[in-house]
Amino acid sequence: MTVCAALLVAVVALGQAPEKRYGVKSATVKVVTNMMDQKVESVSYFDDFGAKELTVMEMMGMKMNQITRDGKMYIVNDAEKQVQEMPARDNINYLNLTPEIIKKYNVKEVGKEKVAGKDCIKYTAEIEQMGQKAQVSVSVWNGYAMKSNIDMGGFGISTEVVEFKEGPVDAKLFEIPKY
Repeated sequence: MTVCAALLVAVVALGQAPEKRYGVKSATVKVVTNMMDQKVESVSYFDDFGAKELTVMEMMGMKMNQITRDGKMYIVNDAEKQVQEMPARDNINYLNLTPEIIKKYNVKEVGKEKVAGKDCIKYTAEIEQMGQKAQVSVSVWNGYAMKSNIDMGGFGISTEVVEFKEGPVDAKLFEIPKY
């Protein structure tokens, strides 16, 4: 996987952890990501308040599915019939901003913003990805990152939710393929 693809997976995974992450039980979310002058559209599905999540994206001609559940993250490459398993990331859970998390990531509430019709709280934070510190600005609604901007040493990525549809999702979406 290229560095860009790995970073995009990290961005999409912001806030992912095995506990309840979102204040909404289930939803389908369409996101636009801009990175290196390239626009990437993705769709995420989540259930059980974010305990199970699937993100489907295509980048540089490569389709990638990322499933997070049971405290693990799975990168699924259907074309090569491969599944890569790894621990779910230990990132910021905006529904549970403990003093430890606030200190660890230098989280600061800096204002409010409306994204995709949702009234969001805007935060700044510092995260570490691939051994580098990144400056993050994120607008959050019900624990979900509706918009984010990440600057990692001059390399920037922005994401924005363009549609957030609450409602049930198919449980089969979160099944790990057996190749």
